[in-house]
Amino acid sequence: MRPKTNDSVNVALFGASPDSGNMGVSALYSSFLHAMGTRLPHLHPVVFDNGLGLRHDEFKVGDRQMPLLRFGARGGSRYYRPENLRTMAALSPFGPAARLNRGLSLIDTCSAVMDVSGGDSFSDIYGPDRFRNVVLPKFIAARRGRRLLLLPQTYGPFKDPRHREQARRAVLGASQAWSRDLHSHDVLKDLMGSDYDPQIHRTGVDMAFGLVPESPSPAALSPLADWLESSAPLVGLNISGMVWGLDGANAQHFGFKADYRQLVRELVTWILHASDVNVLLIPHVFQPDGKTMTDSAASAELIASLKLSENVSGRIRVAPDIPNERQLKWLIGRTDWFCGTRMHATIAGLSSGVPTASIAYSDKTRGVFETCDQGSQIIDPRTGNTAQCLGRLQEVFVQRQDGRRTLAEALARLKARLHIQMDDIASFAEPTA
Repeated sequence: MRPKTNDSVNVALFGASPDSGNMGVSALYSSFLHAMGTRLPHLHPVVFDNGLGLRHDEFKVGDRQMPLLRFGARGGSRYYRPENLRTMAALSPFGPAARLNRGLSLIDTCSAVMDVSGGDSFSDIYGPDRFRNVVLPKFIAARRGRRLLLLPQTYGPFKDPRHREQARRAVLGASQAWSRDLHSHDVLKDLMGSDYDPQIHRTGVDMAFGLVPESPSPAALSPLADWLESSAPLVGLNISGMVWGLDGANAQHFGFKADYRQLVRELVTWILHASDVNVLLIPHVFQPDGKTMTDSAASAELIASLKLSENVSGRIRVAPDIPNERQLKWLIGRTDWFCGTRMHATIAGLSSGVPTASIAYSDKTRGVFETCDQGSQIIDPRTGNTAQCLGRLQEVFVQRQDGRRTLAEALARLKARLHIQMDDIASFAEPTA
C-alpha cells in the first residue's frame, strides 16, 4: 500500500498500552502502532494508558521514531483525577465546556477513536469493575462525536443482562466493529440482533499476529544460553497466574471440571519422564492487579510443588522476566512445542509457526485457534475432567509435529488478511472532509 501523505493524523487508542504488565495488551499496542505508523507517516497517536498526567513518548517504526502522547484512563474512586473514567464519562456530554478535562480535550483533537478492549476484555467474566472500565471509553467517544472503530477483538460473554445491553449500546455507537475470528463474529451478530450490518460489523484477525519479534540482549538470555544453544528440544509452557491463583475456586469461577493445578503438575511431570526435552515456563503477565498473581509467581509455585526425581529436575526452569512483548515472542518462537493458558501467549506461538496447544478457560480461544486451522489443539477444562484433559494433552504433545505444515499454510492466508485489514483501518483513521 502506498503511504498516506496527510500532514497530521491524530488517533486515540484505548484498551492497549505498554504499561499494564500484561504482554498480550502490550502486543496489541505494539502491533497497532507499527501497522498504523508504516501506513500513516504523519500519525500522532494519543494512547490512553494506566499512568497519571500527560506524557510525551516515542515508538520506533522502521528507522524513525514516531512521537505520541500518553494519558491515563483509569477506574477507581478518585473522581477528582482527570484520568478517572467515571469523571470523563460524566463530563463527556457537555460540549466544549468538557474540554476543561484534559483527557476529553485530547480526544477532541483526534479524527477517530480506536478501542481494542485488551483483545478479550469486552466481557463481564472478569467482574463488573473491569467491565465498566472497558465499556466507558466507547460511550465517551460517541458522546464527544468522535468516529469510533472497535479494533479486532472478542465480544462477550456477558453473564449479566444489564451488561449485555450496555455492551450492545456501546457497539451501536461505533462506525465499525471488528471481531477477531468467526466465533467472535457470531457472538457479535447475536449481540446486535436486527441492528447487525455486515458493512459495519466486520470479521478480522487479532492484530498480535503481526507483532514483530525482537531478540533480547545476551545478558537477558544468559540464564538460558545453554538451553538455547543445545540441540535438545525445548518445550514452552505458559501458566496463567489468574487461573492458578484461584486454586480450587477455578472450578466454580470458570466452570472447570478439571483441577488446573493438578493438570499442569501432571503434564510437566509426564513430559519430563516420557521425553528428553527441556521444559521452560514462560510468564506472560508480570504485574499483579491486587486480585490475581503474576504468571512468574504461579510458575515458581508450580516448580516448588513438583516431586521430581534428581535425573529430571534439572530440565525445568522458569524463564527470566522479559517484560517486552516483542522479545517474549522471540523466545516463544524458539520453542519446539508451546502450550499456554494466556490467549496472547498462544498467539505468539501460533504466529511464529510453533505447534501450539491451549488449556482454555473460555470460548475466546476456539475462534482464534480455528482461524489457524488448529482447533484440535484446544484442551478445555470445562468439558473434561483432569484425567481426560491430561490424556488429550499427552496425545497433542506426542503428535506435536503433525500440524506444523497445516499451521504454516494457514498463517500465510491469515497474514494476507491481516495486511488488508490494517490497510482498511488506516484508511478509517484519516480525517474526513
